Amino acid sequence: MNEIFEIKNSVLIKYHGEDENVIIPDGVTSIGDSAFYGCESLISVKIPDSVTNIGYSAFSRCKSLISVKIPDSVINIEEYAFSDCSALNSVIIGNNVTIIEAYAFTAIPF
Repeated sequence: MNEIFEIKNSVLIKYHGEDENVIIPDGVTSIGDSAFYGCESLISVKIPDSVTNIGYSAFSRCKSLISVKIPDSVINIEEYAFSDCSALNSVIIGNNVTIIEAYAFTAIPF
């Protein structure tokens, strides 16, 4: 297991690194609540096809995140998942997302 990723039962609980470009490990099925919260150095993230859920505030306040591609495997994007990502200018959402909860992509800090 890579020590910069805290993973429990296939859920990415917390990212402990400071990389600009992150590849989430294959096999992760959910990005947990606040897993990347406040990672201001994060510019890009590769979400694997194994992920089905992006948790509450998972990427909130990642102020350098420019773009994100959400794979077809994702079904649910929880509240505030990408809130206050002020540099975010491109989002590609997979075909199977059925739930995008309130304020998932809000630009207003909460």
